[in-house]
Amino acid sequence: MMTTADNNKGIDVSRFTLPATYCIKVQGVIDERYAGYFGDMLISAKKNTEGQITSILTGKLKDQSELMGVMNALYSLHLPIVSIKTLDKKSG
Repeated sequence: MMTTADNNKGIDVSRFTLPATYCIKVQGVIDERYAGYFGDMLISAKKNTEGQITSILTGKLKDQSELMGVMNALYSLHLPIVSIKTLDKKSG
């Protein structure tokens, strides 16, 4: 397993296999019929001052592989990803 000492970018890749809570923001609305694509993630939406809607997915994913599954589902729905943040204190 690669660790921070082995990685020239200084990223601890061992955390990629650990669960983490994510907040993912996408441009547009996630239709209710596609909610199953995102497992137990909570889906909400906000409208900004220009009237654009941003959907927000929040929830725990088991690892980076599951995160990639969510990202691929968003891609297949043609929803541009605005941001992805980990909410766990240890994930930084």
